[in-house]
Amino acid sequence: MTQVFTRSFFPLLTALLVGSLATAQAQTVTPIGVIQGTGALATSGTYTIEGIVTGVYAGLSPAGFYVQNDAASADGDPTTSDALFVVQTAPTVAAGTRVRITGAVQEIAGTPSFNQAVLTGPAITVLATGQALPAFTTLSNATFSSAAAEQFEGMLVQFSGPVTVADVAALKSRGELTISTQGLVYQPTQFVDPNDDPASGTSSTGTSNVAAVNAYQAANVAKSLLLDDGSAAASPTPIPYLDAATHTVRVGSTVASLRGILGYGGSKWRVQPLAGANAPVVLTVRPPVPTFGPIDVKIASMNVLNFFNGDGAGGGFPTSRGALTLVDFQRQRSKILAALSQMNADVFGLMEVENDGTRPISAVQDLVNGLNQVFGAGTYAFVNDGGLFTQPNDTDLIHCAIIYKPAVLTPYGPALLATVAGVFERPPLAQLFTTNLTAARDTFALVVNHLKSKASGTGANADQGDGQGASNLRRKQQATALVQFINGMVKPAGTRYVVSVGDYNANYEEDPIDILRAAGFVLGSPAGSASYVFSGQSSSLDHAVLTANLVAHAAVEKWHINAEEPEFLEYDIAGAATDVNSPFRSSDHDPILIGLNFTRTVTAAANAAPGPRLQVFPNPAPGAFNLRITGLPDAQPLTLEVVSLQGQTVLALHGPAEALQAEIGRRTAGLAPGTYVLRLSGAGFGQVRRVVKL
Repeated sequence: MTQVFTRSFFPLLTALLVGSLATAQAQTVTPIGVIQGTGALATSGTYTIEGIVTGVYAGLSPAGFYVQNDAASADGDPTTSDALFVVQTAPTVAAGTRVRITGAVQEIAGTPSFNQAVLTGPAITVLATGQALPAFTTLSNATFSSAAAEQFEGMLVQFSGPVTVADVAALKSRGELTISTQGLVYQPTQFVDPNDDPASGTSSTGTSNVAAVNAYQAANVAKSLLLDDGSAAASPTPIPYLDAATHTVRVGSTVASLRGILGYGGSKWRVQPLAGANAPVVLTVRPPVPTFGPIDVKIASMNVLNFFNGDGAGGGFPTSRGALTLVDFQRQRSKILAALSQMNADVFGLMEVENDGTRPISAVQDLVNGLNQVFGAGTYAFVNDGGLFTQPNDTDLIHCAIIYKPAVLTPYGPALLATVAGVFERPPLAQLFTTNLTAARDTFALVVNHLKSKASGTGANADQGDGQGASNLRRKQQATALVQFINGMVKPAGTRYVVSVGDYNANYEEDPIDILRAAGFVLGSPAGSASYVFSGQSSSLDHAVLTANLVAHAAVEKWHINAEEPEFLEYDIAGAATDVNSPFRSSDHDPILIGLNFTRTVTAAANAAPGPRLQVFPNPAPGAFNLRITGLPDAQPLTLEVVSLQGQTVLALHGPAEALQAEIGRRTAGLAPGTYVLRLSGAGFGQVRRVVKL
């Protein structure tokens, strides 16, 4: 009997004890930090918690609300999160409600957790309403890492400084912006050379520095997260975060004081927005056309996004690329012409023009016709590349083209085309020009390029995992042939000045660009001057490459009208809603403007102010900035601001010149790599300088 009793009783006793423990656990109010713990996963089980509802999100999937302990009820451990997401299909509480909740906590990969700690099956008791929210936890922009965000999961957070919009690709489809805590997110090979350390080297072979490329990419991931719209709805209407006046949000837009709830979903940390005074306010500013000091010639380079004009007579759509209908083409054409006419260059180097020759119905003639409708008959003409029906030596459906003002420039000799076989899909096109409006005629050459894209490649042209993408070998061969073309054909045709523009499909520190540097050519823009955005990272595929003798006589500026803007503003996506009079998002690459003055040093107009001088050296700066301020009284009070390209003030100093010069090095040594604008101001004057931090 005893034996039988023991075998039947103990399982029952064990079940009763376990049930009692679970009941006791559920009835005991547990600080959320104890449940969250210091590890990656919350401790599963049934718990009773008390806290304040901080945000309600009926549109999330799953729906629910966040609840957080205030300081009095928290576990006091800063390494544990004090908040949980409570799953409730139709939330019945409001922010500011103090609640007691019993339910099951889990943190798993599947529904409804999706790797966020959640409390399910909640039994909710309202204890009070209208309560003050727990204090926001301040996250340092400089030290934030998405890899170490677990301790803040579900909590009210605020960032110590402005955050920057790094990507807008998912805004229309999911209501999400990718944001960065440390300015723009750049492709690693903008600043890190895969085979040179320091990056100032000009090697174009090897992989000795690929570890640094990978480390830079890891840092990109660490400083990035999402700003969500608080909903899981696809294609939200209206699209959130758009500027009220321009109906856009841009890569480089900022949120000055971002507050929200740090949630997790879709394998990414995301800030869920709050309502009222704590709602995110995105500041978006569109740039004007860059201007220059006194110049003799204005050059512009632009990728015109597969400009195909059908049969040239209103039919022939869809074509092999570009617009699918005549109506879409008219929208595309209008936006391209808006961009070109606002730049009002003396000569344009264009990429992605339909390769349909030089006939009156050709795409390049169509662009000339459009510009002449704006500026008057005969204002522009195109360079005849020698192909009536298609450009010689071009194996692609698109080609490079040159459009110029005959009143300002006269072609010197025929167009020159790289004729080497089997190297270029789209060969470089060059034209020498003489100036008509200078006191003494000068001659220069414009070379337009479009190297092989990163999209595909096999064998030796496959992606080598060094940050340079596919077909890098092909681009290296093309860069070598470009140098030979310039030195062997272009210069001997009668000029010592060469401006080589276009879509090189290679970032600032990649091998094809190093081949050009090794040959003595100079890039006109710094590494921080981006022209393209891919997968949430900015880079410069488009360059103005100069012969060294032009460096003091040229100023180069990129007009950031395309890469930073949402793709949904493009003619083929916006459709009838296209702003046909706007140059913004007329293409996917930003255009480049170059001002030339053959007799004097030329600068961008913003840097041409007379009077006291602010010099930054070296520039690019491998570490701290060094300043030289001259032409001012020793004791004159000054203000020096260091501002990111997105308008974020990262440093402000006040004092006389000597004090600023002494302090700037210590204060800028720890700045993240990137491009910064220095603004020096005093009584009655202002100076602006751009400096690149490597």
